[in-house]
Amino acid sequence: MAVRADKYTVLLLSAPLGSGHKMAAEALEEAFKKHKNINVVNGSAFDFFPKWLGSLILGGYLGILKHVPKLYDIAYRWSNTGNNSFWLRDFLNLLLSYLAQGFIKKTAPDAVIVTHPTPAGVIEQYKKRCAPHLWLGAVITDFNFHHWWIYKGLDVYFTADKSIVPPAWLNVPTVVTGIPIRAAFSAPFDREKWRERLGYAKNDTLCLVMGGGDGLLPMPELLRALTEKCSVPGLKIAAVTGHNRKMAERLKKMALPDVLVLDFIAELPQLLRSADIVISKAGGLTSAETLALGTEFILYDPLPGQEVRNAEYLCTSCEAKIAATPQEVCGFVKKYAELDTDAKNALRRRRREAYGIPHAADAIADYVLKTLDGLDSK
Repeated sequence: MAVRADKYTVLLLSAPLGSGHKMAAEALEEAFKKHKNINVVNGSAFDFFPKWLGSLILGGYLGILKHVPKLYDIAYRWSNTGNNSFWLRDFLNLLLSYLAQGFIKKTAPDAVIVTHPTPAGVIEQYKKRCAPHLWLGAVITDFNFHHWWIYKGLDVYFTADKSIVPPAWLNVPTVVTGIPIRAAFSAPFDREKWRERLGYAKNDTLCLVMGGGDGLLPMPELLRALTEKCSVPGLKIAAVTGHNRKMAERLKKMALPDVLVLDFIAELPQLLRSADIVISKAGGLTSAETLALGTEFILYDPLPGQEVRNAEYLCTSCEAKIAATPQEVCGFVKKYAELDTDAKNALRRRRREAYGIPHAADAIADYVLKTLDGLDSK
């Protein structure tokens, strides 16, 4: 590694298989840019092969999750058993490392930080062939460890909790930092003013339903149940559909009372910070954001694989609720909504202090910078 004391180059690599990996990289980019002696390049492993192939892989991934989740569960379990699946993983990563070689050499990074197992494997293969001293860190964006994160070429794992540990024989250190989230979740914030700006009264219970962007959350069924079967005074609902315009139009046509439908919203952190309840899937990034705010967290029907394991951790360790049906969601919402405003505020503060890690991105950036400074002094 050609370390330059004047300015280091840090390459961030994610993958668009779920929005969380990219969001974690964006949070890290924010944190690294606070340091004047670091140049940040933010990329995706999907940049290394033709766009049509990336679209095919992403479409297949989302289609399996939506229509045949059992198949995904089988693949997840098989790939998490160890050596039986490593041959396929390593073969694919080797091919991608050749495709990525020109980009990596042009970028000439002093350190690479990955937020998904695929770019971790790509860079490990590249290290073996071209740059044995390249420093490589992995940010695990879930609350569990999957075997496809096992790479001998890694220099460190950044994890959400001390319970998330790689196999001891791998001899790769683990640093507990939390999952990196954007700075907007810890910036100064006037909650009452934002709620007023959004049209909500102080004593309203704002329920935020998220996760419809990929069509994996049955938002129409959830919203109908919340409006028809959850008779709670002052219950307001905001449904965020992301870039799924078809879902947004469908929900708007339903014209349900006290329901605000939002597609892409740049001020999502402020909306989350204004909410009392979050109903979502058990993705790592959304979970980390919600924990940082202390909001009541209801996980709806977690998908097989990492979501189920995330949900188990969040339920047992962070007071999250798991609901399998819209009726169960209504039960949790009603119980929380019946608390008075002071009780809700106190509960939110306690949970935020107990489970939130809002400055994980800064902790990772500081660790990397100190490591590079240490290598440069040798």
